[in-house]
Amino acid sequence: MKSAIPEDDRRGFPGYIPDWILPYIPLIIIAVLLILKPYYLFPTHGDIDFHLVRAREIMIEPLKGLIWDYMVYYPPGRPLGHPPLLHVILASLWTLGGVRFAHSIMCMLQILLTVFTASFVASRWYGERAGFIAGALVLASPRPDTLSVIMPAAYIPVLLVLTVYLLSEDRLSAAVTGTLALWTHFIALITVVPAVLADGVRRNLRVLLLLLPSFILWWAYFLTARGAPSEPVNGGYFSIGWLVFLILLYFGVPGFYLVRGRREFRPLMAYILIVLLAEVLFDDISRGLQYVALPLAIVGGYTGSRLLDNPSGAVRLVTGILIISSATVFVEQLLLTDIGWSDVDIPFENRYYPLKEYIDTHTSPDDVVWASGSVADKVAWMTGRRVSNGRYGPPPGFQETFQDLNIYEENGKFIINNKDNETIQII
Repeated sequence: MKSAIPEDDRRGFPGYIPDWILPYIPLIIIAVLLILKPYYLFPTHGDIDFHLVRAREIMIEPLKGLIWDYMVYYPPGRPLGHPPLLHVILASLWTLGGVRFAHSIMCMLQILLTVFTASFVASRWYGERAGFIAGALVLASPRPDTLSVIMPAAYIPVLLVLTVYLLSEDRLSAAVTGTLALWTHFIALITVVPAVLADGVRRNLRVLLLLLPSFILWWAYFLTARGAPSEPVNGGYFSIGWLVFLILLYFGVPGFYLVRGRREFRPLMAYILIVLLAEVLFDDISRGLQYVALPLAIVGGYTGSRLLDNPSGAVRLVTGILIISSATVFVEQLLLTDIGWSDVDIPFENRYYPLKEYIDTHTSPDDVVWASGSVADKVAWMTGRRVSNGRYGPPPGFQETFQDLNIYEENGKFIINNKDNETIQII
């Protein structure tokens, strides 16, 4: 796509850093930090238990695991909460190198793909210097936890932005990235097609036709499957990340004004408006803002590049400080992690490992156990046992059934009772 951005606005930093490497400096820095500070050696907070259960299900019974969440809330199980693409990848990596290998790769990939996409797309649209700035700005997240913890929704901004970029480069590739998004998270069902439509119906008719089968398939699934797992979220989530996010807004909002005449403006704006509206309806505005951070960072890269050309030394100094500050919260989290490579000998399950050993020893793979909601999903992915309870919402009409082995978590201990509710072990 031929850019309408003047060449003077597309400059790098002449005489200091080669243009070809400039956009990817943030990516290189983050990659080095991720190697030095391996926070991903153990399961992190968030919905990781849910995603590990889904991967385990696909490993045990691939065909059933692709269409049904069957290991928890046994025997009925429940409909899928998300399309299974990410879980298939996670299961494949788990089979290849073990659960720690799979978790580590997916955590790193999620972060690095986000930073790479910001730098790559911004540099192609607005110049190398804008790519460098975008790579830093995308780390200014209101919810940095959703960037560092495995979550299918975190891939939707990446795939959506790449789809918009490819609409003017290679429509077949755009159809591929759009389809991947539809197989990754349900939010793609309300964003991908509208974004393509916003770019123009006639010139993207083939893309829309290629998206249509996956679009119809997953809409039909979610409209007919009742009781899909869900959980109320805390829309009032607040952290210091919100303050840093103001920097992203400072660059991103003017950026959309500056690029309002360009082709990418309408599809990116359609995506942002739909995501924010959906998250307001679901009372989860913090995640909504997190999922629009990538397009804001890309157009914000152009704003920052323009500000660095300002004749005022004060403006350039403040701009530079803000760009550097945008990554502080995320980088600080990596630098302050107390997990190091010396911890690799500790089992991936960490404090839950003794519970896993006990279940593995005292039950067979075909047995069903009961576990309280706080550990039900952990028991499922750690041991591969079916669990007659769960955490993220039972299917309609489900009734708990106690088993020969019943596991409770109380005051940091695991209490194991038999079918007569007699305690037989405390771990």
